[in-house]
Amino acid sequence: MVKALRKNCVKQGRGQFLGFKILNKDFDRRNLNAVIDLLCHSSLNMKSPRMMHFIAKIEDFNCFEKTRFSQTFKAKFTSNMKQRNKERNETAKIKRTKLPDFHLFYSLESKIIQGSKYDHIHLMVIFDTNHNDYGSRELQIAVTKSLSSIPGVEKLSFDEGRAIFMQSCGRELPTGFLKLRNRKSTINVGTFRQLYWHDLKAELPDAVCRASYLCKLDQKELLPEEIKQNSFGHTRFKSPKDKQFLEAMRAEAIAKANVEMITDEAVNDTELESLITSLDEELTKDEVKVQIEQNEDDLLTALDDLLLDVA
Repeated sequence: MVKALRKNCVKQGRGQFLGFKILNKDFDRRNLNAVIDLLCHSSLNMKSPRMMHFIAKIEDFNCFEKTRFSQTFKAKFTSNMKQRNKERNETAKIKRTKLPDFHLFYSLESKIIQGSKYDHIHLMVIFDTNHNDYGSRELQIAVTKSLSSIPGVEKLSFDEGRAIFMQSCGRELPTGFLKLRNRKSTINVGTFRQLYWHDLKAELPDAVCRASYLCKLDQKELLPEEIKQNSFGHTRFKSPKDKQFLEAMRAEAIAKANVEMITDEAVNDTELESLITSLDEELTKDEVKVQIEQNEDDLLTALDDLLLDVA
């Protein structure tokens, strides 16, 4: 068992994996392989591949879909997009019936923040927007609605008039569960483009670097035992899986990515490696903020109950 763990571990400090920059963490080799292959395949085979990152709180693992999360999410997302198209087509001149193709990968994690256990899911979805058939805003809404309707995940309400999500405490979440990219980040493998998503044809190296975060080995120990074995998952693409094919696919994706980056500002490897370790902190800020806000809400609710009892 120990040998298997060592064999499947990409040790911290490696810096690169399969030709791509990765974070300064310990990774599961199998998961990292799967993510890179999925991103490369999407970059090469989708017309307009866009990767979006979502973070949602898990409120009850007992209700959560442990083994069929991908299938459950796909079913709910398809239902939401069909409803969206039905409403849109009532007034649109050009009818839209084709749903966006997509792949996903996710990581279930748990950590202690401000003395409280914070169970959560990181979900990255790669959409083919087919030359802007679908916009970032409507995809963000559909994904958040889909996640929120899965048993065990935090429930958000949606104000149709203002197109905004709200927590049960009344706090507004303008982008739902979507984690916007940080325009001020000093860690960019290439030129920063858009807040909502990564363009995999133009930003593949940066997307791989950030997606590697979901393959890290930490933040798993506090998960329930029955969840640990199913704490990472991904969809699969229909192509040959032999080693020669995968190596050729990665090489082609890297070559095309390098062509896209020729006009970008050069990145100093030494500087990047020293900065890249801080991305974990950058990605964790939202998790900390969410849990602190939840603790504040719990305290306010308790205070309100106390005042009512006194009255």
